[in-house]
Amino acid sequence: MAQVNAWINRAYRWAALALLIWLLVWIGISWAGVQDDAFIHLRYAENLLHTHLVTYDGVHPNYGASSLLYIYLLSFLRPLSASPNLPRLVSSCIHVLLLVGVAVLFFRATPRESSLARLLGLIVMTLLVTPSSVRWLDDGMETGIALCFVALICWLTFRESEDNSVTPVRYAACTVLGFLAVFLRVELILLCGIGSLLIAWKHIFAPDSNFNLRLRSILSASHLLLGGLLAMLFIVIKMHHLLPDTAKAKADGIADWQVAFSVTAKVLAGGLSFGAGIFIFWLLTLYLLLRASRLSPRALVANSIFPILFSIAAIRGQQIQGARYFVWSFFFSALWNSLELTLRPIESESKSPVLLPAYCFLALALFALPIESKVMYPFLRDRATLVRSFQSNHLETLEGKRGIAFDIGQIGYFSRADICDLAGLVNGRSNAGLTEDQHFTRCVATNPDFLFLHAEAVYAISHYLPIKDWQLCGLYPFRRVDKTDQHYLLARRSEALEICKDPPPTPPELQPLLQ
Repeated sequence: MAQVNAWINRAYRWAALALLIWLLVWIGISWAGVQDDAFIHLRYAENLLHTHLVTYDGVHPNYGASSLLYIYLLSFLRPLSASPNLPRLVSSCIHVLLLVGVAVLFFRATPRESSLARLLGLIVMTLLVTPSSVRWLDDGMETGIALCFVALICWLTFRESEDNSVTPVRYAACTVLGFLAVFLRVELILLCGIGSLLIAWKHIFAPDSNFNLRLRSILSASHLLLGGLLAMLFIVIKMHHLLPDTAKAKADGIADWQVAFSVTAKVLAGGLSFGAGIFIFWLLTLYLLLRASRLSPRALVANSIFPILFSIAAIRGQQIQGARYFVWSFFFSALWNSLELTLRPIESESKSPVLLPAYCFLALALFALPIESKVMYPFLRDRATLVRSFQSNHLETLEGKRGIAFDIGQIGYFSRADICDLAGLVNGRSNAGLTEDQHFTRCVATNPDFLFLHAEAVYAISHYLPIKDWQLCGLYPFRRVDKTDQHYLLARRSEALEICKDPPPTPPELQPLLQ
């Protein structure tokens, strides 16, 4: 066993370096692809910089951004760079920081004799550098920042749960950490609450504990929760609502557990290694805890975040449109379980039966890398091409004009137009909860100058305005992993000479409507 430990410790550093190089290569390959939603946050950030208001159109304050901390960060960095690639640069730097942080965590915070912990660390790092992780962590959104907060909170929570000696400075620092985490994403209040409970757990349920000791333990462990609650209070005071308009627009308020299970399974499967991979890894760490007889009530609490988050989403009827909304929850639990396994190394108790599942999972993750690379390369390449096409098509001719759009991020940012959002994300809270028919009626009433819609929406809006009076100006293919959603830029024929610089041929699917 000593030889195995020594081999793993030597291989760990070289493997971490190789994975870092692999990640940097994929960041270069996928540059400068940015998710559509990132441009929504960038437009919010620019308006925040110039108007000091959280506003999408620069006039009306609204809460259409899913992360307030992220738009403040982009606003702070905006004077340093006017490039539309700023969100991508931020997310890629954070991704590299996350990988290095996880490598240091497993190398410094785990004992050298625990070869299993080092194996688990290699698995986590491998999952974080897969092409699907590049898709979600290098897309210009705040997902990587959220995982950094999760990893840091996990490490601090685990350390304090074993020590529980909190100095005033540490208490203040953890309060700030909790505040920033919830200011980044409101749902991280669940993490802060469970983190504070985990810290106080041993003293609360210790056999020799009394009321005063329990009370002191609860108070000394309350910093994360206190910071999160202060962030929630600040958000309510500033934005007048706790949840963003996006949460209201994407929730129908009807609980449907069957649909929730089906959608979540599809989302995790579509996330590949970043979704299903991290989920299965979490289940692996649960299995290892069970084999080590360390599946205690405290460990069950640490593993309860995903079930609670899933239940809340199912009860709200919340639309989950990507793995990034769930992955932080079982990422925390998987890290916690891995750290639990370092308290009492279990290799000597049942050597190969315990190490074998970890070796098999690592081998499977490495085997999946080239397969996933082949699947994800066209997606990442086309996403970068799409951003470049928006940059080069002179959409500034739409500035100041009124438009109707789904997927408003890129068209709204590059055109600087007045967008009526059919998804109800950025046009104020009163419009966020409207039905589809109400959205179409409201937007058509604005007398738009252009439309930016996919084919299904073009057919739908043809029932509200005469599409034959419009001309096709541009094609923008939004590549998904399994398909391509073609988006069409349409302008009124009276505006076409000004807006349509180089109109493409009308595709067959639109000819019945436009001719």
